[in-house]
Amino acid sequence: MRRVRLPLILVASISTAALLAACGGGGGNDDNAQITDLIQTSVKSTDPADCTKLQTQQFVEQTELQSGQAAIQQCQKDASDTSDNPDSVDVTNVTSSGETGSADVTFHGGSFDGSTLTVAVSKDGGQWKLDKITDIPNFNFPGMVQALSAKLNSDSTIPPQVASCITQAFDNAGADQVKSIILSGSGDQLTALFSTCAPSG
Repeated sequence: MRRVRLPLILVASISTAALLAACGGGGGNDDNAQITDLIQTSVKSTDPADCTKLQTQQFVEQTELQSGQAAIQQCQKDASDTSDNPDSVDVTNVTSSGETGSADVTFHGGSFDGSTLTVAVSKDGGQWKLDKITDIPNFNFPGMVQALSAKLNSDSTIPPQVASCITQAFDNAGADQVKSIILSGSGDQLTALFSTCAPSG
């Protein structure tokens, strides 16, 4: 998997900030090894080709919060940005049956630091790919808010008051709502959180 990112569509009209990474699993001994390798490779990948080689269209759309070719293009554009990659991930509870599988992925470092994501994988032409984030059984929401604040405040194109507004709106939404947005892959839902933060004029 390449890093799973929660693109801050909110800053689409302010700046291009993107967060997060996640991954998936499988089952038999050989599949288990292939899926683990898929995840470890994706965490470190900076190759734009991996947006389609290691991920399904569904996965790219969910993590980029966009649809169709626009999601692929955004993924490819951001592939070389390693600023929010985790230092490492632990892959556990790997299962697979035929062409599908899943795994829990715990992040160390990055915006998902301390969080565990459950990710589904599927086999396409003999190649395991990340297919969908299906759950976040352990969500380090305070850590994500802190990472978001640091990211926004380090971006000189975002006025401080806008950065503060976005961080507060994100925090006010709460863990359950943000988790729901991540799992839905809805850019509109995310944008709605920060609709009052865009600078006027």
